[in-house]
Amino acid sequence: MRQIADLLETGIIETITPEREMSVGDLLKELNLEGKYFGILVDGKKADEDTVIDKDSSITILPHIAGGLN
Repeated sequence: MRQIADLLETGIIETITPEREMSVGDLLKELNLEGKYFGILVDGKKADEDTVIDKDSSITILPHIAGGLN
């Protein structure tokens, strides 16, 4: 799995499969991403920190993207 620092710097979308049942919030804490702004998808559907995930779930973390026209 790519280092989370690489994810934040490159803006690459990362898909993670957890090893046990937990909430999205617990996963973000485990990955040291707590309090960061990301789009989280669980099995392709928008999720929040209370969403329960299990070892069969596919979690996609979309990094915060900033930018636009000057």
